[in-house]
Amino acid sequence: MPSSPEAANKIREKLAAGTLPHVAHGITFAGYGAGRLCSGCDTPILTGEMEYEAETRDRRTIRFHVRCVLLWQMHARQRGGSEPAE
Repeated sequence: MPSSPEAANKIREKLAAGTLPHVAHGITFAGYGAGRLCSGCDTPILTGEMEYEAETRDRRTIRFHVRCVLLWQMHARQRGGSEPAE
């Protein structure tokens, strides 16, 4: 299932609430999904879809659809964050 049509709104809300970080601090990984939920839009990232993973400062793993990771980076920058660390 591709990212939710409400993904941009959900990501903005999560950034504002602090449930999504403005920057990732760990290694970013890209690969195929495994059915786990996207941290941005809360829908599964299926096995045929690309998944991006990053580690947060508190050592949580966050994962995104391709579209959602781009939305996260864009909205995080607008709120004073920066792109995820490589």
